[in-house]
Amino acid sequence: MGTGTTLKAGRPQEMANQVFDRLLRQMPVRRRIIGGFLLILVIAGSVSPTILLSFNSLVQQLEQFTNVDVKIERLLLLTSRQVTTSQLNLTRYIQDYVPSPYEALDDVEQALQNLNEAQAISTNSDQTETITLIIRSLEEYQQLISNLQKARTSGNDDEATRLQSGLQKLGNDISMRLELVVNNNVKLVATTNEKVLSDARQSLDLGLVIITVSFILGVTFSALISLSITRPLAELRTGTEAFQKGDMSSTIRTAGADEFTVFAQILNSLTKQIRELVSGLETRVAERTADLASANRQNEKRANDLKTVSDVARAVSTETNLEKLLMLITDLVSERFGFYHVGVFLLDEASNFAVLRAANSPGGRKMLERGHRLEIGQVGIVGKVASTGQPRIALNVGEDVAYFNNPDLPETRSEMALPMTVANKIIGVLDVQSTKSSAFTNEDISTLYILADQVGIAIENARLYKTTRLALEQTEFAYRQYVQNEWMRFSREEKLSGYQYADGNCTPLEVPLDLGEAAQVAAEGSIYQSNATSGSSAQLAIPVKLRDEVIGTLHVSSRLRPRWTDDDIDIVESVAEHLALAIENARLFQVSANGAARERIVSDISSKISGNIRIDNILRTAAQELSQALNGSEVLIQLTKRESAAEVQE
Repeated sequence: MGTGTTLKAGRPQEMANQVFDRLLRQMPVRRRIIGGFLLILVIAGSVSPTILLSFNSLVQQLEQFTNVDVKIERLLLLTSRQVTTSQLNLTRYIQDYVPSPYEALDDVEQALQNLNEAQAISTNSDQTETITLIIRSLEEYQQLISNLQKARTSGNDDEATRLQSGLQKLGNDISMRLELVVNNNVKLVATTNEKVLSDARQSLDLGLVIITVSFILGVTFSALISLSITRPLAELRTGTEAFQKGDMSSTIRTAGADEFTVFAQILNSLTKQIRELVSGLETRVAERTADLASANRQNEKRANDLKTVSDVARAVSTETNLEKLLMLITDLVSERFGFYHVGVFLLDEASNFAVLRAANSPGGRKMLERGHRLEIGQVGIVGKVASTGQPRIALNVGEDVAYFNNPDLPETRSEMALPMTVANKIIGVLDVQSTKSSAFTNEDISTLYILADQVGIAIENARLYKTTRLALEQTEFAYRQYVQNEWMRFSREEKLSGYQYADGNCTPLEVPLDLGEAAQVAAEGSIYQSNATSGSSAQLAIPVKLRDEVIGTLHVSSRLRPRWTDDDIDIVESVAEHLALAIENARLFQVSANGAARERIVSDISSKISGNIRIDNILRTAAQELSQALNGSEVLIQLTKRESAAEVQE
């Protein structure tokens, strides 16, 4: 028997191991399981009869309660109801509603049958005696009813009256006795119920005690058997886990003569053989693992860098404001890649200087404040890259002749500048600096080159967006001015201020009405509403807008509405929108019609004067036709006379 080098235990555990080794582990596992199962069956067999006896006793008591007491109570209640019914039927007979008392007698007969049945099954002597007395009274009651029938038939009214009085007293006495026996039976049922419940609790308590003791014994023996199996399994698992973790010196404790001992001996032998084999392979495996780990780290770094590039490109692609975009680029690149300084240089319009437009470091912000710029092709790494369009790295800035020693960035030890191009045109330079020497590799160049291209596209998109937005704003402003001027001219020509509908009449407005604050608010493009008061009506003023230009006011007032609802406002707003479009369409149609009319008049006059060859006829025709076209206006056509060529030149 051996002990494992990795399975160390204190004094109590060693004693427990010795007990298990001597008592249980000398038997095979199968024999242990069968023995434990048989022991549980023995315990269950000894407990079951006691529980069954208690259960049978409880069932018998419940049957007694269900079959006897409850049935007696039902029969007594039915008897009480039949006695009451008999009294009612007897009253009907006495009052001559029925010719004979057969219904009352029938009820008494049924009541006697129920009482006899209750007396037969009753087990309580007092209850049986009371039922016997009630039966005798009912028989007497039955006889009195028969005597009453005979007295009424023979015309003996005095005897009939005496019998009626006796029947009433006897019926009431029977009802009271029935009520008393029913109440006593209820108490008896309650007492029986309490006794059954008490017996049930005792049986339940006894059963619980027996089951608990049996359960404890079963659990104890099961735990012992289980422990005799799980403890060796745990030792095997501990040994195999130690071997799996690389502890080749570990062995598994062997004890007893069961299957686990044999298996532990086999595993110990295998461990020894594998330990001898692994010792010669560890060096080569370690070297190969180191190579794979290095390659894996490089691949992970490459994948993370590309994902970072994608995240940065996605983030900057949604920003359209150029200044915010540039600051976002520097912050994201510095945060995601961990650079000390990130700056974005953009070429000026003449492409003579690379101007710093955004930076994340404190030194970079100072450079922004003083308008830092570098001459292209002349100053610094950024200037060289802006000129050549090729990326450049200074792994040690002190050794790079092109490096510009910037006092605002004293901690820089290495620098990389990447051109930002759009359609093969250099638009700027992405400058990144690190506080570490040799901080950049060739993989960093390719990764950040992709980022620089994406940043360049985002910058160009922001520029195009700004240009497009300015052009759109100018176009919209010009169109609003055009609409405003056209409507001013149209309103002067039409001489119509609007229409008013009130009290069933719709009248045109020659001059605008003074709507007070409502008109002022609507003219500013807002909605005006006020609730009705005792001296004023509820008012609602909606601006009539065309291309965001207010061309009128839709005013509604009512004394019948205390306030305007959201639905009311929505309806008026919708009408105002359609009204603006309809008026604009009508104005455009009228402008087109007027233009066509002018063209037609000019064409008619031109055709008439072009057919004459005499100057006086031409002048006369032109004056007449133009006067007619202008509604009889006075027309004067006068030719200017010159004395000489010199006067003409003057």
